[in-house]
Amino acid sequence: MFFDGFNERSTGWVMNNLGSDNVQLFRKIIDRGFCQGDLSVADEICATKLSEHEYLAKTDVPGPEILKDQIRDARSSIKDLILTVEDIVESGGTVWARSRARGSDPRSGKPVSIYVIDICRFENGKLVEHWGVPDRFALLHQIGALPPKPPSPV
Repeated sequence: MFFDGFNERSTGWVMNNLGSDNVQLFRKIIDRGFCQGDLSVADEICATKLSEHEYLAKTDVPGPEILKDQIRDARSSIKDLILTVEDIVESGGTVWARSRARGSDPRSGKPVSIYVIDICRFENGKLVEHWGVPDRFALLHQIGALPPKPPSPV
């Protein structure tokens, strides 16, 4: 389910199971791009000029190349990557999503699971702006690159 706009007759958001065009575009990026590794989705959905705000993301290349690089990076960082959208909200042309990324560390084989927050702004059926926050700290902790969590004080 997603929220696709404010209902002026109530104090909440309107729920819709079908998904708007922008939500469907976002889901294509997740399903085809990140889960299946289909880089052509970037050429279909990204504007040539994409304002990218994710830490460490390329920003000096055309929009589709930014997304392709992010897909390649995610799929090489987590083997057998599956991204599951758990919450999604839309207002106007902006889609906010919380997803769970699962797979395994390609070096150790350890299972990993992290959350990813994405905010995507679409115009005329194209992705024009993106903020992404993958929980890299959790990933580093799960693969043993950070010390184990200390026990809670009693």
